[in-house]
Amino acid sequence: MNRVRHIVLIVLAVTAWSCQQDLPNAPKPNQPPATRLWLSSNQTLNETSSRQHAYWYGEDPDGFVRGFLIATPESVAAASVSYPDTFTYTWTLRNDSIIGLPLAKQRSLFTIVARSVDNTFGQHTLLKEGDAVRLSPRPYWDVNRNGMLDGSDVELTSMNGALDTKSAAQLLPIRNTPPKVYYAVNPVDSQTVQQPESTFTVATFSWYGTDVDGDNTILTYRLALNDTSTADRWFSVTSAVKSVTLIAPRNRTDTATGDVEVNVYTGTAPLQFRGTLKGLKLNAKNVLYLQAKDVAGEYSTAATMPSNPLTRMWYVKKPKSKLLVVSDYLHTSSSLAERDTALRRYSRALLSSMPGTTYGNFDIMDVGYGLTADEKQNQLLKQKFGSLVPATMNPALFETFKLFSMVLWASDLYPSYLPAQIGLFKYTQDGGKVLFSSTFPANVSYSDFDALVDFAPIDSVSTDASSSTTLHTNTDNRVPFKTKVLSLQPGFPVLAFDEVPSSPGQTFHSFSWRRVYKNSDAQYLYEMDSSKFYSSPFRYAGTPEIGVMNNARNFILIAVPLHKLNGGSQNLPAFFRRVIVDEFGLN
Repeated sequence: MNRVRHIVLIVLAVTAWSCQQDLPNAPKPNQPPATRLWLSSNQTLNETSSRQHAYWYGEDPDGFVRGFLIATPESVAAASVSYPDTFTYTWTLRNDSIIGLPLAKQRSLFTIVARSVDNTFGQHTLLKEGDAVRLSPRPYWDVNRNGMLDGSDVELTSMNGALDTKSAAQLLPIRNTPPKVYYAVNPVDSQTVQQPESTFTVATFSWYGTDVDGDNTILTYRLALNDTSTADRWFSVTSAVKSVTLIAPRNRTDTATGDVEVNVYTGTAPLQFRGTLKGLKLNAKNVLYLQAKDVAGEYSTAATMPSNPLTRMWYVKKPKSKLLVVSDYLHTSSSLAERDTALRRYSRALLSSMPGTTYGNFDIMDVGYGLTADEKQNQLLKQKFGSLVPATMNPALFETFKLFSMVLWASDLYPSYLPAQIGLFKYTQDGGKVLFSSTFPANVSYSDFDALVDFAPIDSVSTDASSSTTLHTNTDNRVPFKTKVLSLQPGFPVLAFDEVPSSPGQTFHSFSWRRVYKNSDAQYLYEMDSSKFYSSPFRYAGTPEIGVMNNARNFILIAVPLHKLNGGSQNLPAFFRRVIVDEFGLN
């Protein structure tokens, strides 16, 4: 019995000693997490680009990982990191990111450093994604991002012990990637914005640049015309500039026979002069070359405009006259026949009234070219304009107009209102003179008229419906031959519709026209003679006004086809001389 009692006592003693070894009185201290890091590329030890997709995760033996600190310092010679270090970290809850390394030279070394932070970090609610954290002299939230513990910065005392002090790191030899540059795209169809196939000596170019090393590493852009062989053929602008307007003024082109320099401007009105660029060819095809340069000194491949000079062209016309005629006609056989008739009559009348000048040998800009009938009738709705209208109308269109002393805008019943609105308004503000001749459709559009009154000296246009009954209105869809257009101001000749039938036996002109109402800063010039002298029964009421001039005497609107008003005494030449010399003050 005593032997059994001794054995039991020995077992109890051993058991008690064993329990004291396995169950200490104090808990174990927190163990820091461990971090793993890898990159998407399988060539990370070779020279690579500055844009890397990095992945990381953490393991905590006695809890869970709360978040991560990620840093990308430059010029670390080995993929090992001490603690504490002097890097600026980014706080993140993510496990991956596309990291752009800020390369400022052709080659450099970077280290991607990742540190896990476990659940014992009690101040995690203070930090938002992307906040800056530094570890030296002790962990703190660098609120003002100045690299020093000061001001409103917050010490992160609970990060001590919660942080992976060993870290995961990957050394990356980085080589600079050259930038790329592209001409701007049209937001409507995402196609590259091309120059019209022909322009005068004004053109606006817009672009954007990109760089996998970071778009902020693009330092400058440079341009050249036709020849890139020598440094003096290039013109540079800062990376903040994404658009330039090239202008060769008349005082430079009028006597030029070869290449000319162009002025380089940035912005919109008022333009900022930046310098001059060599090499614009007159009455010839041209190509613009564009390159981006990054902070490492590398250039992009040159982007050309036209984008493919073999299949597209940019032809630059040398202005020859003081007068620009804007042809605003639909390109159908009948409309083109009407346009050609108008241009011939204008030329003859101007040669007769302004002998010895260039007015009769005017330049032409066709703003209706390339439009279907539906597109021309609905330009404001569809935001589709003629192929020869510059895409950047402000400033290219009105700067084109400024090459000329006067613009004669001749349109069918669907004028290109937005190009006129953008181009003519600023043109007249800068001293330009405008004679605008147009008719109006049978069904009026208020949006069109809103655009018209923005640049023309009228308040509104009659919205009456045409009528051939006893209900007389302020509009009609025809005008009998010989109908007079009466002058309302001294010195302006009486005009009359001619007798040129478009078909045998016809006795009237077929087109829609409407009475116009001047604004308070204008005066009436012409009115239709009463229809009772030309039609039975007469068709429209009274003598509707169809001609207006603003009080600044630099804009005249004739709301019927001007080229048809050389009947009777054939006073169209006298009208042109009165307008150009006496009202506009030109010679």
